[in-house]
This record gives sequence, C-alpha cells and structure tokens, in this order.
Amino acid sequence: MSKITALLQKMKSLCNSNNGKDTFNSPVTAEEISDWEIAHNVKLCDELKEFYLFSNGMNLRIYFSTFNICPFEKITFREGGLLGYGEFEGYMKIGDFVGDGSIICIDRNYHVCCIFEGDAEITKCSLTELIERELEHLEEKIEYRK
Repeated sequence: MSKITALLQKMKSLCNSNNGKDTFNSPVTAEEISDWEIAHNVKLCDELKEFYLFSNGMNLRIYFSTFNICPFEKITFREGGLLGYGEFEGYMKIGDFVGDGSIICIDRNYHVCCIFEGDAEITKCSLTELIERELEHLEEKIEYRK
C-alpha cells in the first residue's frame, strides 16, 4: 500500500467517524493513465498516479474544511493560466483545501505545487506532504471539538 493510499484511508476514516462527508470516486486504471500520458505526450508524477489509482478525484468535508482534488479527466492546461493571474500561467489548479486557503496545482511538468490564497508565492511540495499537512489539520480540529 502506498503512503498516499494509507493517508487518504486515514483521512476517510476520520471523516466518517466525526460526522463528515466524503466522496472518493472509483479509481482510474494504470492503462487509462498510460493511454492519457501517450495521448498528451507527458508523464504524470508518481504521486498523482498513486492518487488516481486510489480515487478518480475526491471531495472530503469535515467541520468547516473541504479538501478536494479534481477527477483525472479534468487535468488539462488552458490558456490564461491559473486563477486568471498571468504570473501563474504555467500552473493548473487541480484541487484545494478550503479552510486553510491553499490551492493545489501542478506545473507544466505535472509536479504538484501549492499556492496560498492572498500569497503570490508558489510552494513546491509533494502531494504526500500536502495530504499529511491536511490530515494533521483535521486531527487538530477534531481534538479541539472534543
């Protein structure tokens, strides 16, 4: 089991045991990912592959937080860049954490990045790091509510 899968399963369990709501879609197959990479002449980073082999997109809500990642078929770069800001033209939003104000995006090399709303900086980080941070944030909220 991959680390991302274990983290997402823990997140799902926390959500379900604390009156949250989650949607994890049926996973994408390795063949679908391979076909997509060939058709687009790109290679997804291993973490995105692991995520999409676990779930084709997700939406998790617990207390006042929402964590979502878009379905695989929506990964497409569009003109105008991320959020309409020219300096983010080489990035595409694939998800967000509503509650801490961060946006999950990928660069043109399909590596995961994070942008904090109101902050003009892009933080390069792994999807594993982002999920670990959000899981920690959820655990703190749950502990605070007890």
